[in-house]
Amino acid sequence: MKVLVADDDRTTREMIVSYLQEKGFTVRPASEGNEALHVIESESPGIAVLDWMMPGINGIEICRQIREQQRRNYVYIIILTAKESSEDLLSGFEAGIDEYVQKPANLRELHARIKVGMRIVNLEQQLTAKQQKLYELIQVKNKFIGIAAHDLRNPAISIRGFSELLLKDAGNLTDEQQEFISIIQSTSNNMLDLLNDLLELSQIESGNLELKKTPASLKTLIEERLRLYRLQADNKRIKLHHELADLPQFAFDHKRIGQAIDNLISNAIKFSPQGTNVYLSLQQDGGTAIFSIQDEGPGIPSEEQDLVFTEFQRLSVRPTDSESSTGLGLAITKRIIETHGGHISFKSRVGVGTVFTIELPITGEEVPQNESAHEA
Repeated sequence: MKVLVADDDRTTREMIVSYLQEKGFTVRPASEGNEALHVIESESPGIAVLDWMMPGINGIEICRQIREQQRRNYVYIIILTAKESSEDLLSGFEAGIDEYVQKPANLRELHARIKVGMRIVNLEQQLTAKQQKLYELIQVKNKFIGIAAHDLRNPAISIRGFSELLLKDAGNLTDEQQEFISIIQSTSNNMLDLLNDLLELSQIESGNLELKKTPASLKTLIEERLRLYRLQADNKRIKLHHELADLPQFAFDHKRIGQAIDNLISNAIKFSPQGTNVYLSLQQDGGTAIFSIQDEGPGIPSEEQDLVFTEFQRLSVRPTDSESSTGLGLAITKRIIETHGGHISFKSRVGVGTVFTIELPITGEEVPQNESAHEA
């Protein structure tokens, strides 16, 4: 493993270099900070032994720059210092150093700390290699899912279309035939929902989600989506309440954010019992738009809450009227919101209900807010 030794004191530098070479290390010396930083950037040593005080850039500043760059190859940094105060040493650890050795350096102690660093660097390299392999496997998975979902989607559309045509000619069908064709139609609809979600997830996880942001009103979008779900709510005697503030227009992807809102409204209705309430709220807090939706459903058990945004997870809580669910909607919603630079969270209590909250950064000119409260 290559070790960088940077110290402006020639005697100290040559002593350490000679000792480490005798121990079998490949050593690269540097006499000042800028040279040391160049060696780190161009030669990627695994261990860097840096004097705290050097001309140009000191060892702590080199460390700070390396950590801010978030280099792929981890550099284990040992600082040589005559400083002894806990405050000074604490500032060094806050800058990102891994270890320090008091000057004048005890060579055996330095060697021991370098060996510790080697173990850590080796573990980091193994972890990086495994992460790269996992990334490659995920890309293969996403490609396979995308191809499979795309190829299955057209037959599913055909099945749904033909079943709808058959049901339009129901007068020539027996009751049993109508029942069977209705099952085919319902099942094909569920298949299409799943395939569409799989295509969406494959696109997002492959990094191919391109946002088409245009200035728009989030309040207007929420009102549009609410109208689409009013019949679904009415069928379960669920009352939709909303209190939506007039926020300034800001840039977001109308289609994608609409999709996220659809998922939340649809879930709230699916998992709410007959005759309950769903509350929607939109407000502004500084430069953030905050949208929340609260239901009076069964709530999510605490032991399952870590799985809420995970793909293909089916929780013990089920839709209250046998509605279908792909188990992908919330995972997709989370990625859409995070791609916008936002955040989604939730709170849930068993027997009380669940509230999901979306926070989106607002960009654009601030305008006075006029509160609008009414029921849908």
